[in-house]
Amino acid sequence: MMSQNPDANAAYAKLHVLLVDDDEFLLEVMKVTLRDLGVASIVLAKNGFEGLNKYRQAQVRPNLIICDLCMPQLGGMELLSHLALDGCQADILIISGHNLVPPVDQHWALANYNGPILNLAEKIARIQGLKVHASFEKPITREKIIEMLDLVVAYNSPAKATIPSAT
Repeated sequence: MMSQNPDANAAYAKLHVLLVDDDEFLLEVMKVTLRDLGVASIVLAKNGFEGLNKYRQAQVRPNLIICDLCMPQLGGMELLSHLALDGCQADILIISGHNLVPPVDQHWALANYNGPILNLAEKIARIQGLKVHASFEKPITREKIIEMLDLVVAYNSPAKATIPSAT
């Protein structure tokens, strides 16, 4: 199943994706799905440190970063803060399995936040100047991946910039 929008399918071929998640199975499933959808390149990172290094060392800078929030060593919020300091211009989508129920991990920066973590993470990242378009709750399915890509493609389409005049 490709996107419902045929123009979006061609736009997928222009995407250079950095996937950052500590769930190796999810990384593999997303990589295979993105490749099947025709994404130009896919780089995988198992935590925020690896993601930041791969972003900084990439031959072709990713123009889409899909980032988990709760990861060991360097979590998603910290990664996003580093990317903001680097002046990252990539489109960003946040994913998490811990939107309303935080993990039992006192080392995670958002573990004690009482509320929808995904909304908070989006707002914090936007305040830092990042182009966060949306967040998605796990589990991530093929349909959600298509929805993610279509959202980014629609945001970046020239048609978006055309606003009809009111007469």
